[in-house]
Amino acid sequence: MKRSLHAAFAVAVCVLGAQVTPAASIFLTDPIDVSETWTSDNEYILTEVVYVTGGATLTIEPGTVIRGEAESAPGANDPGTLVIARGSKIHALGTSLEPIVFTNLDDDNVRSSLGTFPYDSGANALGFTGTWGGVIVLGRAYVSNDTLAGPSASREVQVEGLVSGPLGFYGNCAASPLFPDDCDDDDSGTMRYVSIRYGGFNLSADNEINGLTLGAVGRETDLDYIEVFQNKDDGIELFGGTAQVKHVVVANVGDDGIDYDEGWRGKIQHALVVQGTPGTDKSDKGGEHDGGNAPDGSQPFAIPTLYNVTSIGHGGNGGPGDPIKVYSGKAANTALVFRDNAGGRYYNSFFADYGGTTMLVEGETAEANTSGQRTVTAYALDAYHEGPVSTFQHEMQDNLWYCFGNGSTIPTAGPDAQAAGGDNRAHTDPGTFTNAALDNTYVSCANPLPIRALARGINPSPTVPDQILTFDPRPAPGSALLSTNRIAPNDGFFDVAGYKGAFQGTNWAAGWSNTSRLGYFPACDGGNGITPDEVGTLHPNPADLRTGWRWEPGTPPGLMGVQKYDFLRQRGLLASAAGDFSDADCLETQGADGEASDEETPLAGEVFFYLVRATNDCGAGPLGYRTSGTERAGTTCP
Repeated sequence: MKRSLHAAFAVAVCVLGAQVTPAASIFLTDPIDVSETWTSDNEYILTEVVYVTGGATLTIEPGTVIRGEAESAPGANDPGTLVIARGSKIHALGTSLEPIVFTNLDDDNVRSSLGTFPYDSGANALGFTGTWGGVIVLGRAYVSNDTLAGPSASREVQVEGLVSGPLGFYGNCAASPLFPDDCDDDDSGTMRYVSIRYGGFNLSADNEINGLTLGAVGRETDLDYIEVFQNKDDGIELFGGTAQVKHVVVANVGDDGIDYDEGWRGKIQHALVVQGTPGTDKSDKGGEHDGGNAPDGSQPFAIPTLYNVTSIGHGGNGGPGDPIKVYSGKAANTALVFRDNAGGRYYNSFFADYGGTTMLVEGETAEANTSGQRTVTAYALDAYHEGPVSTFQHEMQDNLWYCFGNGSTIPTAGPDAQAAGGDNRAHTDPGTFTNAALDNTYVSCANPLPIRALARGINPSPTVPDQILTFDPRPAPGSALLSTNRIAPNDGFFDVAGYKGAFQGTNWAAGWSNTSRLGYFPACDGGNGITPDEVGTLHPNPADLRTGWRWEPGTPPGLMGVQKYDFLRQRGLLASAAGDFSDADCLETQGADGEASDEETPLAGEVFFYLVRATNDCGAGPLGYRTSGTERAGTTCP
């Protein structure tokens, strides 16, 4: 007798307990120059800019909450901010069940609390941004600033947003113990499962603090599962260095989602950027990408690599049944801008629902030190740039674009190149959609949404975008996002992901992120909305190996509905493969535990295939995916 095991999806759920005893507050002002650990039974209040310096390591335990104050008095420019200075490290070791939270003084949607008004929902919390500083990590990798003649190991720069003397500088590889060969391997520690909320205090005009600032941070720094939520300035900004970031959420920030400058040459994979209208702001560009500074041709060139990005804008021309809305600045609502000699490569990514153009690549290709030139300049490995090997220093390949305000048209020159700002600099189209070899696809608004759900409210103001209410960023059944002609390289950083966008079957942003906790991933809405994630642990029950089956409900991390299970059996021949479950028997319907049994025995030459279908509290849930990435069809249990 042979039994073949298959699993469908399991919903992520979080059962909230009673309120715990309030944590003790520890107020922080002085620099931290001796290694210490922050624990989850306390709350740490940053009363002003707090530096970790002198080679100290700050360790933060899972579930710890850190709060930042606003400036102490108007013009004091001392908002609560955490700065990891060069040579020191942060080890912020959160988990999916106990993320580390950086937030303001009032946000009570932390730990096991759902939060009270106004921190109880996305709509109520939308007005809060810029209430404290942010998190700044500084390293000693190379910086492209006033280095036209070539990379300079001694170049260092004062970090944006602070006036702080030597503790606020980044760069200066020459002073690193890794000099001269390995400065790009600089290690500033670990940040994992960290949510940074409501920051970006405005020190002065155009001088806000980013949610997470990475200045000359090296590639040995471990940055995984990071969220920046409703920051007043950029979500994540990378100044030089080779930082590598994976599983990042940037939601509702007041400026750009992912911003890089001064020769950043690192990597990003699995990034979700969602535009919004926090406070009196509205998100600007999905990605703003600059090259060198003072002048643009400073070296080393900015040529990072990004795989599996999902970026959702302020609204295109309206999808099927949606109203067309024109708001101030819509034409400039651009997914990507490359300027000032920036290169960079985007692969297997999904850009959707922006009001303007798909991208702007500044400069004529014949001009020296422009981003346009990067589109025709060959890419080659050297001491400052590593793989994957590409054709050019700027590449867009194997990406899907959906529903932009001006369709697939990329401005080429003249005063209409960027309508909102009257920008008359020339812009270059690197053949994104006209060169078939690049395998980029543009899909108009009239076509079905490639992701599972995207719902917007309607703002009565004609100058304010319609805010996203809920969305499910995973690919819709049959979506073109489920496959790609390009597989991410197995280079020790990238996951070998054979799909487009930041997600496949599992919503890795669910549960631990504030985006999830505030309901942007809905549990259920009339039977629609978030549907469950995959169960991969179906196995015989040790208590009854002959007839029993078990699977692991786990300790799910999301606020996304009630976890119920259907247990299905499909008969087949010995040589058959379990694709569809069209004639399956429902052995258990809407079971609440992780166990089921089957008393029947297969006939000679017959195989039983089993599948666990998990559902949300509306009974909605798919039958899982085949190994090809397409969703199974078949019986759903009554």
